[in-house]
Order: sequence, then C-alpha cells, then structure tokens
Amino acid sequence: MGLLEKFFVFREARFIQRLIASVLVFFELLGALLFGYPLTPRGQKIDLDAWELVWSDEFDGNSLDPQKWMPAGDGMRRGGYWDAENAIVENGYLYLRTDYKPDGRFGPGWYSGAIETRSLFEKAYGYYECRAICPGAAGLWGAFWTFAHGVGSIDGSGADGAEIDIMESPFYAHPKKQMRNSVTHAVHFDGYGEAHQSVLIGAYKAVNPYTEFNTYGLEWNENEYIFYINGVETDRIGGKYVSQVEEWLLLTVEVGGNNAVPGANEAGVVEIGGNGIITANPDDLFPVDMVVDYVRVYDRRD
Repeated sequence: MGLLEKFFVFREARFIQRLIASVLVFFELLGALLFGYPLTPRGQKIDLDAWELVWSDEFDGNSLDPQKWMPAGDGMRRGGYWDAENAIVENGYLYLRTDYKPDGRFGPGWYSGAIETRSLFEKAYGYYECRAICPGAAGLWGAFWTFAHGVGSIDGSGADGAEIDIMESPFYAHPKKQMRNSVTHAVHFDGYGEAHQSVLIGAYKAVNPYTEFNTYGLEWNENEYIFYINGVETDRIGGKYVSQVEEWLLLTVEVGGNNAVPGANEAGVVEIGGNGIITANPDDLFPVDMVVDYVRVYDRRD
C-alpha cells in the first residue's frame, strides 16, 4: 500500500471513529433528556498549574487533626446517627464508617461519620477538591459539600450562603442500573422550609465510584460554580445560586430516613430484620466506609 493510500485509509478510520463517538454522544444526551440518565463529563479540564494550594489535609496522621476538622454532628441525623467515633484516620486515609450498633452511644441504630471545618477554615471562592471512594451500600450516601450560616436566611438568593453539594452519591441501589455509577451536584438556599430553593445540576458518571478513587471538584468565583469529576468539567451554574460569603467544608455519610429510623430513598433502604442486616443488595457487607485520600483548596494565581 502506497503512502497516499495509507493516508486515505487513516483519514477514513478517523472519520468513522468520530462518527461513532458523535452517535454515542447523541444517544447519551437523548437518554439524559428523556430518562434523566447520567452524562459523561466532557467539558474543559482544570489546569492546576494556574492555581496555588492554600489549605489541605492528606490524612497522614493517626487521628483527625483538631486544628482542621471537628465533628459535623454528634447525635440523631436522618435515619441514623452521626457519631464522632465513626470518623477514623489511619493508613493515610480518612474513613467515614457506617455500621449498625445495637449498643451505640445514642441507642441501637445506624451510625455514620461526618466532619466539617466550621470555625476552623472558612473561605469564599477558589477551587475545592477531594479524592474519595463513595460508600457502597444501599440506603446511604456520601457527600463533599460546603455550608454557611446564611443558608437559612430567606431573601430569594444564595448570595448570603448556599449549601453547595460538590458531590453526592445517592444512586448505589437505584432501580435504573444506568444511574448507579454516577454522582450528583446540587445547590440549596433560603432555608429548608416553604421558601427553600434548590437546583439539581445533574447526574454525571464517575469511574466505579464505590470501589475506585475519583476526584470531585468545584471552581467557585463571584459569578458561577463550575463542577468537575476527575479534573473534567461536568456543568456550571451562575446567577442567584452563587454564594458571596465564606463557607466551611463538610465530608459526610447519610443514612436515609427520619428520626433515626431508616427509610427508602434513591439509595435504597437499609434495615434490621430477624436475620440481621437486610439491604436492597444482599451482597452489601458492613461496616461500609467512605474513604477519603485528601481534601485540597486552591486560590487562582495572579
């Protein structure tokens, strides 16, 4: 085969590859539009050379650093309890553990770990990223998010503080298998009552999020939020949703339900039966951990 023939064969192969890729993207977008299926991140890539690290925790010690983190709560939370003892640092990782404790500190029930930087580190704007494995069990989900005192203030805007859900993993046992290996982004403000406003920015695919590490990031400036998975943009939003005040970081695991009684949700349900632990997936093994490798915060270089 001559050089010119090789060129045309190569060009034809590239054309076919691009055509197939375009068709796949079309059907993925159609599935997202019609059925709410998750999308593959395809936006810009974050260039960390343009950013300067200003705060981080690599979880290299043998315990939680009290100068960086405090318990996000200690007591009843949704369908279980947040327990300071369930935030464990060892082997270079943070483990937010979920398990059933028949003789737990607050009574029998499901216990999970949750930590925050409130009063220790609060910041507006920048790039925020964690590298984590999501908790793999029905009835619970992990999250990396920010919060501010003004979230409860009702003024029609998130400027005075918003709950920014950089990552939530609520689809482990979703009835639609296409949803399961995806995470979501969302923003909430104006409290959690009748005036509550929120937007689910979308569901996006991660790489085996319950068994492999992925990075989840947020670029936040005065005008918009830009969300990332593994350094690739998933989506962005601006306007009334954008907080203009300092916020603190949270890493949490939630058990769905109310008043420490587990309830069904998109993550399935976890409950105690006569034979022990029963979940939507009989292969779930407890305790289950959300494993965090690091949390890092950057400012854009001048």
